Amino acid sequence: MRRPSESSVGRSTLKRSAALSLFAASIAGVAPLRAQTTLAPLRIATPGGDAFAEPFFGTDGGFFAKAGFDPQISILNNAGAVLAAVAGGAVDIGLGDIVGIADAIENGIPLVVFAGGGLYSGSDPTTVFCVDKNSPLTSAQDLNGKTVAVVTLVGLAAASTKAWLSNNGADISTIKVIEMPQQEMRAALQRGTIAAATISEPFLSNAKNDVRAFGKPYDAVANRFLISQWITTRSWLANNAAGAKRITAAIYDTARWANAHHDASLPILVKYLKVDPELMRGIRRVDFSTVLGPTLMQPAIDVGVKYKLIPKPLDAATVIANPT
Repeated sequence: MRRPSESSVGRSTLKRSAALSLFAASIAGVAPLRAQTTLAPLRIATPGGDAFAEPFFGTDGGFFAKAGFDPQISILNNAGAVLAAVAGGAVDIGLGDIVGIADAIENGIPLVVFAGGGLYSGSDPTTVFCVDKNSPLTSAQDLNGKTVAVVTLVGLAAASTKAWLSNNGADISTIKVIEMPQQEMRAALQRGTIAAATISEPFLSNAKNDVRAFGKPYDAVANRFLISQWITTRSWLANNAAGAKRITAAIYDTARWANAHHDASLPILVKYLKVDPELMRGIRRVDFSTVLGPTLMQPAIDVGVKYKLIPKPLDAATVIANPT
């Protein structure tokens, strides 16, 4: 697993002032802190995307400040970069997906999952396999011999895309899967550089005028499971047990607020990810988990093992470390 350079980790770091947190807290209905309260810095990494957006909502909603923390957010290219940043100590905590997390753990990286994140619902998918709107492709078999893009090669998008293609009759041994930032997928589809791509919200809505839905890759995993998980290292968790417990409570407070306030959270998502607000009308939104259990992670691990993105079977329960 490649560790990002200091410049790649720090480039997108956003330090939110206590004043901004207090202002946002009043919107979210959170009681403001006294001005003299000293907040502890908390370095958070996320790849962005609606399923990975809790750091934004927790910061602007004042939930992390209420717990005594000043979040410093790094937005990285993908979940793999987040894993490297957490493992290398460049950040304290981050959001990844369980396929990449399980692969890292199986390769000796001492990561643990301590809170649940965004949830997938097959009845309301926020991640879709897409082709250009003018593409002549009509079936998975039409992609044989072609190139498709996912946000990271060792992660949930890659595992689920391969599973969906295989389940729908494609010969995945002939299909080239490449890594590409989601912001670049629309243009690559239009150029014909790639034939299809797995795109998640809000980047999916940002591209909706130029792409056509082709399939629901996450359905090949399960109808409901965790897209994202909060992670840290075992050593950080051991050395910050009391703080981790407050952080976990703040994460789940954020989740409850975000689940009930999709309209209020959307402008925050637009601000951080710099997508077109006009294209966000009608966007499907992720709901966030307020519990963490292995049954919501095991299906994705099993698919990752099947398609050799995780070296061997892993019990999801063994990656969980609840702060006490």
